[in-house]
Amino acid sequence: MGDIRFLLLGPFVVEVDGQPIALPAGRSRDLLAILVANANEVVPLHELGDTQALRTAISRLRRALGGVNCIHTYETGYLAHVTSSDLLDFRALRDQGRNAEALTLWRGDAFEGIHAVSAAAEKLNLERRAAEALVPVPRQIPAPLPQFAGRDRELAALRESGPITLLSGAGGAGKTTLAVQWANEADFPAGQLHVNLRGFGPTAPARPEDTIRSFLSALGVPPDSMPIGTDEQEELYRTLLRGKNMLLLLDNARDADQVRPLLPDDPSCRVVITSRNRMDDLAGTTRLGIDVLSPAEARQVLIHRIGARATAEPQALSRLAARCGGLPLALAIVAARADPQHSLTALADDFASDNVLSFLDTGEETTSVRSVFDWSYQRLSGAAQRLFRLLGVHPGPDVSAAAARSLAAGDPPLAELVAANLVTETANGRFELHDLVRAYARSLVGEAEGREGLHRLLDHYLHSAFAADAELNSHRQPLAIAPPVAGVAAERLHGDDASSKWFADEIDVMIALSAVAADTRFDHHAWQLPWCLTVHMDRSGRWHEWLSVLRVALAAAQRLGDEHAAARVHHILAHACYRLSDSETRIAHLHAALRLYERRGLTDGQARIHRSLAGFYEDAGELDRALDHGRHAMALAATETERAGAMNQVGWFHGILGQHEEALDHCRRALAMHRTGGDRLGEASTLDSIAYNLHHVGDFAGAITHYRESLRVFSAIGEQFEVATTLVNLGDTYLATGQITEARQVWQEALDIYERLGHADVAKARGRLTEWTAGPSSG
Repeated sequence: MGDIRFLLLGPFVVEVDGQPIALPAGRSRDLLAILVANANEVVPLHELGDTQALRTAISRLRRALGGVNCIHTYETGYLAHVTSSDLLDFRALRDQGRNAEALTLWRGDAFEGIHAVSAAAEKLNLERRAAEALVPVPRQIPAPLPQFAGRDRELAALRESGPITLLSGAGGAGKTTLAVQWANEADFPAGQLHVNLRGFGPTAPARPEDTIRSFLSALGVPPDSMPIGTDEQEELYRTLLRGKNMLLLLDNARDADQVRPLLPDDPSCRVVITSRNRMDDLAGTTRLGIDVLSPAEARQVLIHRIGARATAEPQALSRLAARCGGLPLALAIVAARADPQHSLTALADDFASDNVLSFLDTGEETTSVRSVFDWSYQRLSGAAQRLFRLLGVHPGPDVSAAAARSLAAGDPPLAELVAANLVTETANGRFELHDLVRAYARSLVGEAEGREGLHRLLDHYLHSAFAADAELNSHRQPLAIAPPVAGVAAERLHGDDASSKWFADEIDVMIALSAVAADTRFDHHAWQLPWCLTVHMDRSGRWHEWLSVLRVALAAAQRLGDEHAAARVHHILAHACYRLSDSETRIAHLHAALRLYERRGLTDGQARIHRSLAGFYEDAGELDRALDHGRHAMALAATETERAGAMNQVGWFHGILGQHEEALDHCRRALAMHRTGGDRLGEASTLDSIAYNLHHVGDFAGAITHYRESLRVFSAIGEQFEVATTLVNLGDTYLATGQITEARQVWQEALDIYERLGHADVAKARGRLTEWTAGPSSG
């Protein structure tokens, strides 16, 4: 005979040796339910209906039950002998006061779907409700913050996320506040459990087994009924959560090992985890990164916390929000310091002049920004701590893995910093530090360690930029730079496209680093790094920023007493002033550079300055002086490439003076020299000169062909300003041939580029478009 067990607290099921058996449908099933509902009692025949049909149903039941003889026949009726059932277990646990455990045996309504025992089922359901009334429904979630503001996107994401959600972000990012706000808005009828796992804080992290015992108590397990072993406690914990529409908020978790034992095995129970650790090794988790607040959200938080008076000082409000960098903890501290007796402007002034971390020091371990960051830092490995400190000398706004490798003088453990949410990895594979995190890192690094790391970082960018610049223009004057210090792994780029992309990715870092180099008296880097940025910044049209960087570079060269370096920077400054239409400063820099080159007897430098002076006098309308300087440049040129550039310039001036055949002779010889030397910029410029002269001798088809070829080369090397200028000239040739539609099209393209660059020549394109807007088309 096998062991038989009856399950009636839900759909009616009979198990033999632990396996459910198939019961006959209809009358036989109803009959067995009646007998089990009156377990171990004789049910009279007159209640069952003393008929042949009854005896047939009994026979069918006995066959279905096999060798298990649990239905006994008496003269007056039938009896179901029941020694094992979920009802017996329920009542035993209930009578011991273990109501929470008892209720886990229920799978639905008693005898669910069997109407023959509806009265008995209702009595059992009443027993269940009575037990439920004795079990506490935990409501452990703290009250929400009255001044909560923002986070609409994150709240919406939480509403839609899966059974287990991890809110991961830096210390002070507001993860707990967000989770508590959402938990108070959501509906969990079976209750809410909450624990601070102390993963990051001044005390030891909570042990999972202690948390489980605490949760069991909250779920109604009496102390004297608590299982002794941790495995048994964990099993009971999961049993009590099974099937419950309940929330578990596991706050401030250290890592996946601390969280894993606390996770239920039923998706009906919702889990939200907050941590500074991304827990990439925690499977089955929806991850929601919690970043800092946007400027608008940060202002909104301050208004909510400070009150309406904050709106009366909008500029001070914006300054405070910006200084906090959108970090909710910092915003809370600043709002608490907003004394009603003093203006927000005064508070913002104090914040701006004070050390940011000192200003945000509350004196409390749990609320000071520095202390909050300390807890994350102390959890790092030694190598990650060192890299984090060194990142404090990096000016931002972001860092590449390659630069971090040189900074660390070895493989950088960036993944560990990302997992700790001290560093954020961006979509394009770069890494960012929040401004306050960077300030904290900077406060940790020692003077010697920081200066050595900064030297490696500057060498990394100087040597990488030098190599990339050579790819963009291999015909620039040579620059001698010192070898990199030990540990530097400079990047090697190949081709225009890769080099241009590298500059685009790194330019903001190098602009900031140039200023840092000057401030820390790395003066060779402070002038040589901006020199390496010349081609990219000129092509990309960032002329105002370029001018600021070059002024810092000139001061560094002058501090070094390096007249050759100063002459080079004066020359580049003159070109930047040309782009910005500042003629007075342009000519001053050119004369300063020429004096320095002449004093040192450097004829190659003099040649380059004479070419630039020729361009200046052309713009001033003094063509004879321009031509004279162009001829000086040809005579002094030290290389074929330099000579070709000067020859094209002289040819251009002949063309402007109406001497087109002589102009074409110079320019065609220059073009051949540029192509032989591989100078693409010189080639494109010379093609433009030839096109101009062909236009003026009436060869419009030849002019259009050369302009288009010039555009192709200028576009390929990224010379946007020169593209716009050539488009204007091409439009003039189209106009001369009656192709007005085509002319308007290229003038519009030129206008768009000039406007994007912010260049004064925008008037040339706009004037032509205005004049010919209503003109006839060529169609």
